[in-house]
Amino acid sequence: MTGLREQKRERTRRVLVEAADRLFQERGYAETTVADIAAEAGVSTRTAFTYFPTKDDLLFPDADERVRAAVEALERRTDEDPITALLRALRGAEIAATDLLGDRAALRTALIESEPSVRGHALRRLADAQASIGAALHRAYPEQYTAVQAAALVGAFVGAASAAAGVVSRELADAAEDERRRALADAVSDALAPWTAPRG
Repeated sequence: MTGLREQKRERTRRVLVEAADRLFQERGYAETTVADIAAEAGVSTRTAFTYFPTKDDLLFPDADERVRAAVEALERRTDEDPITALLRALRGAEIAATDLLGDRAALRTALIESEPSVRGHALRRLADAQASIGAALHRAYPEQYTAVQAAALVGAFVGAASAAAGVVSRELADAAEDERRRALADAVSDALAPWTAPRG
């Protein structure tokens, strides 16, 4: 029963996100309400708010999962270096292609540029993500990175991923999903290369 309940929750969540994507594209962000999205998805407004407390949250449905993937990659510390662990999380997260590189990412980028509330929401999420991943990095590799160094490395990682994803979405819009994901991970790897060099 729990499995079926979880499947229903995931289906409702997906329908809400897809409805939001359509309405934001068709009507515009400011002109679309959560009630509109709920009606489009065929659920009550109360149900919509249960899944997504704010309208902004509908633009970032997989952000928390991406952060969890990075934290878990660090917590499963093996003999690999932390940058390899972070890149493994980026390459392996199935949500990366849709959340960072898909149509929703392009829509979100446009709204961040035009909607102050979305911009503020994105900045808050970015800060929270960096804090969570930075703390996990320091816990996993305390002998290698101080808390300050871990925060700086994660800032470089998140900044590189965000910046590269925006360009990949525009420049490789017609490329296959695997190619876009590989281009993103390779770009982030190149950007973080100086961090792999021994520090004097």
